[in-house]
Amino acid sequence: MKRYAPAKINIALNIKGVLENGYHDLDMIMAPISLYDEIEIEPSDQGQDEIVFVGMEIPKHNTVQKAVELMRQAAGFSTHYSIRIHKNIPSQAGLGGGSADAACVMHAINEMEMLCLDTEQLIEIGKKVGADVPFCLFSRWARVQGFGEVIQPIQSDWKFSILLVKPKEGVSTPEAFKMWDRSNRVQYDVDLVQRALEKENAELLFTTMANALESPSQELLPVLEQIKDDMYGEGIVQAMMSGSGSTIMGFSVDEEVLEYAKKQLEPYYEFVEIVQVGS
Repeated sequence: MKRYAPAKINIALNIKGVLENGYHDLDMIMAPISLYDEIEIEPSDQGQDEIVFVGMEIPKHNTVQKAVELMRQAAGFSTHYSIRIHKNIPSQAGLGGGSADAACVMHAINEMEMLCLDTEQLIEIGKKVGADVPFCLFSRWARVQGFGEVIQPIQSDWKFSILLVKPKEGVSTPEAFKMWDRSNRVQYDVDLVQRALEKENAELLFTTMANALESPSQELLPVLEQIKDDMYGEGIVQAMMSGSGSTIMGFSVDEEVLEYAKKQLEPYYEFVEIVQVGS
């Protein structure tokens, strides 16, 4: 079976505080994008799971391995799987690559084992794998809260293109949150961003979108500010980091501007792509 795992972006990311369990209390708007890892999965007779990543070095203990083990514990099946993942989503990018892979494999196993688990049941398992896995299981416009496990659909079919630029360096998510803990903890109004999405109002979106982790991540990786400056210099209207970085998203309603900026920035950064949001 061949599957495609879509990356995600954050159009808004606010941090309201810290929960009793130690996780940060988040308020986000997230969407899938047209950037995919390709996953081949089939039953194996080797007596153990075999997970191979192509195009990127991934630790032996990873989100996919954890997802398979938790699915097996929860559902009681004995099948082992051979899983081959062709990586196109960069790591430490704020694009949820590991979470997307885990969610995709969970959906595949649910189908192949005929478990008939609904999305809510999968999310109960997925939240033990990683904070972005519940959204990746859902994978459409959503307001995401708590530590990532509370998901409310947003009624929007809006699709538009954006430019993604990532430097060679990544940002550690735990380190970004530690920097936020030591910061002045600015708060953002996510309701306004949701209103912009529901009205498909690009001007309102560009003036209200914000990411509470952007300044902390820029302190860890100053080149992020340079990427934004480079984007603005090529005509991009708004630029913002996704997740904890290190990907910067460039926004313009003019696709020719996106194409021009892509061409100008490709020689200088490791990953430069135009993708569709809401795919």
